[in-house]
Amino acid sequence: MDKELFRHYKNIMNYFGELLGPKYELVLHILHPDGGSHIGHIVNGELSGRSLNSPLTNYARKLIEEKVYLEKDHVVNYVGEGPRGKKFRSSTMFIKDHEGKLVGLLCINFDADAYRKVAKDILNLANLNWDIEYIEEKAAQEQPVETLSENINNIIYSVIDQDIIESGAQLSPEQKQKAISKLKEYGIFEIKGKITEVAKVMGMSESSVYRYLRLVSLEENNN
Repeated sequence: MDKELFRHYKNIMNYFGELLGPKYELVLHILHPDGGSHIGHIVNGELSGRSLNSPLTNYARKLIEEKVYLEKDHVVNYVGEGPRGKKFRSSTMFIKDHEGKLVGLLCINFDADAYRKVAKDILNLANLNWDIEYIEEKAAQEQPVETLSENINNIIYSVIDQDIIESGAQLSPEQKQKAISKLKEYGIFEIKGKITEVAKVMGMSESSVYRYLRLVSLEENNN
């Protein structure tokens, strides 16, 4: 993405961030020619806890790999899941250059929890208990297609219990490979400097992280 296009979308995000308010998170993912990516700009990132160092989400990677952008300009109203199970109403717009090449993604995540509470309070005042139960049932049935992971630790904790990691216990080869595989799935290793960070969090050497990465890639190629 060239500087002018980046500046254009950054201004748009700042504008809509103020216009829509703090319940909307806006994230600009910039795609690299080599296949990597980074977050170029984020507004209201505290909603999901993400920062400029956070990876591309699993669902966004899937959209790119399946080349959905060739048929659509955007995908809207799917369910994303943030920290502690918080659900978002999410949408993604594909950003293309003048040649039609995908250069970025503009993602918007809406935190609707407060509005669900208002709706339930109003129904409760009207003594419409059945309607409240229906809202809660429908909300529980919504299955997230995207996980908004804010940092490496939380991705690792989804595979290995946090207490085990923080106790300094020796991880088994299977645990290490599973964690490395999950991090690779999230595109963590496409971000510069993350090998060192992963090694530190997991109590491994950088050479061990590289070795497990090779094992994971070998298994993927054989499947």
